[in-house]
Amino acid sequence: MSNAVNQHYLEKVIELAEQMPVVATEDIYDARGNKLLAKGAKVSRALQEKLIMHKLTRPIEASLRVSGGVDAGNVVRTAERLLAGDPALAALLAAVPATGPSPLAMLSRLQFGNATTMMLTIAERGGEAALDHAVTVAIVAACLAKCLALTPELQQSCVLAGLLHDIGELYVDPAYLVPGRQLLAHEWSHLVVHPRTGQMLIEEHEAYAPEVARAVAEHHERLDGSGYPRRLAGAQISPCGQVLAAAEAISAMIRSDNALDQADISLKLMTGEHDRRIAGAVSRACKSQRAQSYDSWTRGARPDPDARLYRTIVDTAAAAQALAGSHGLSPSTRELVERIGARLGLLQRAALSSGLNMGLLPEGDGAFDGVLQFEHAIASREIHWRMRELSREIALATCTIGERALLAPLGALLDPLAPQDATQAA
Repeated sequence: MSNAVNQHYLEKVIELAEQMPVVATEDIYDARGNKLLAKGAKVSRALQEKLIMHKLTRPIEASLRVSGGVDAGNVVRTAERLLAGDPALAALLAAVPATGPSPLAMLSRLQFGNATTMMLTIAERGGEAALDHAVTVAIVAACLAKCLALTPELQQSCVLAGLLHDIGELYVDPAYLVPGRQLLAHEWSHLVVHPRTGQMLIEEHEAYAPEVARAVAEHHERLDGSGYPRRLAGAQISPCGQVLAAAEAISAMIRSDNALDQADISLKLMTGEHDRRIAGAVSRACKSQRAQSYDSWTRGARPDPDARLYRTIVDTAAAAQALAGSHGLSPSTRELVERIGARLGLLQRAALSSGLNMGLLPEGDGAFDGVLQFEHAIASREIHWRMRELSREIALATCTIGERALLAPLGALLDPLAPQDATQAA
């Protein structure tokens, strides 16, 4: 990491210092040798401008400590609360092999240095949701690591990586992290690097097993090469990275209604993204809840799946095939279009396997099929999400103005609601 101070992280540190004692663990100097803060001195907002304007001789993360910050005890208590209050999470835990230490036991063994204690405390003080998500990912990662029969050492690394997987987001402009916000291409480019940022933070400030930092770097990668930031595939992704990627995806659904059913359908729909043994574990976990969740679905609101989605996939795949045959595309742009076409082929097969090419049964006279509509709605959501990911790849592509004009209609088919990025259109 650079010794320049990240303004977004520093703002969070200053906010924390207004709630809890944050002190310097050593004298802090700028690159010219000027002392900015003495060892033992408390951090205050008056120091913020001085720190942000100077490069330091040592990273700010290595020079501060918070008193009374998050420790293993806080993490275990959070995990116990989540398991007691979330039937889906408890069901997943009950469905995995009981051999070896439990997820709670693994969490109780965790140790944090000053830097990671600060980051976890910022997450906790910034609102319950951030630390809850981190602990949820750690629990799910423990369950999946057991399903894959990883060694006890790798299971422990998966738990720790799960807890720390999003620390890189502390360095991202909070405006880009607002739930539901459609990001412009240049905004997404700031967010997409957070796995690598997290990896570098762990490598620089903790003496953990190397698998921990690597898994954090890989937590948005996918076995079929469709993830980010490096589009790794198959054995290029470490065992802990594969576990963490699946744990993060499952945890994103775990607090929603019908969570395990959603995860089960999603994993079966996109079969190449995660290890099949993980999909099997989720299927086992959701069996006990399925009847109840489907019943609540048929009695509650029934949002319509996008009936036009299958035709959109077919039309977009045809547009990608035609564009790939265009003259004058650079090799990198042609490769991008061909990769998008191949990915659309997988999405088309997924839509066929879930029956999205067929109309829903009409409501009335007992003909309404709540289970079918439930599955269609989840499949529609998952496919839409992956089409938006492809649209972002186009928006972030490095290509000529002429090529960008050729790619624009394909991007619009993939995500008609994507905001126009003036920096990319120029």
